[in-house]
Amino acid sequence: MTELKPQISICIPTYNGEKFIARTIQSVLDQTFSNFEIIVSDDGSTDKTLEIVRSFNDSRIVRIDSLAKVGAEANWNNSVANARADLVKLVCQDDLLYRQCLQTEFEAMSLSANQDVAFCFSLRDFVTPKNRFIKGRRIANSDQKKLSKTQMLRKIVRSGGNPIGEPMAITFRKSAFDRAGKFHGDYVIDLNMWVGLLEIGSALFIPSRLSAFRISKTSWTSSLKKSQFGSVRSLAKKIRQENKGSVSSVDLVRGQLVGLIRAPVRQIASQIILLCDRFFWSAR
Repeated sequence: MTELKPQISICIPTYNGEKFIARTIQSVLDQTFSNFEIIVSDDGSTDKTLEIVRSFNDSRIVRIDSLAKVGAEANWNNSVANARADLVKLVCQDDLLYRQCLQTEFEAMSLSANQDVAFCFSLRDFVTPKNRFIKGRRIANSDQKKLSKTQMLRKIVRSGGNPIGEPMAITFRKSAFDRAGKFHGDYVIDLNMWVGLLEIGSALFIPSRLSAFRISKTSWTSSLKKSQFGSVRSLAKKIRQENKGSVSSVDLVRGQLVGLIRAPVRQIASQIILLCDRFFWSAR
């Protein structure tokens, strides 16, 4: 009997994620869409992360790699390298997917009109360590929108940050990833990849909140917040240098000013939320 090929690969890189990994995996298993596989790649955890992962009795968890300490880049790349599906979503160990996430993204990426799309991205909420959800931004237009490389690069540079989103808010084609190359970088490890994917195809914006990004002191972005502004600024300069016909010097200056303000504001807001979550909000 021929084994059914999964239609989406969920790649979960982990490192000492025992606190939240069970909730993350369960959010994937609870999807309304069922034809997916889960690949876990662990970066030398010293806690109970792998024990928790192995406690799940579900055949869709097809691979659990236990690596020596190799670092985030190699761990992310290892998880995606083992993906068998045509569509891939990388989910960090503490983030959550809402139940309709995979169904919505699969249907959008399967449309004949969207076969030139390298990746889709959606809105997301925030979730605190005590599992209090904070609604993300809202938009007036509820229609899906295809965006070209030129449109997206200008948007990235002018934003002074990452307007596309964290990995759990993106689903990309494996073929586009293979052509774009591997994940690389520090704070902008994800944004570097989204920029690379734009060289392969367009982007599709889905105006629905389909996932939640965990705000915590142990998250990837929290550990790298000191280098955030410098990394984003360097990437913006590179984009401008390589795309002078579509990204202007005015775009670059605007983005640098926005980023200069946004970085400390974001850090302060995160700290306030974490303090409220710790001392004032009850656990859920």
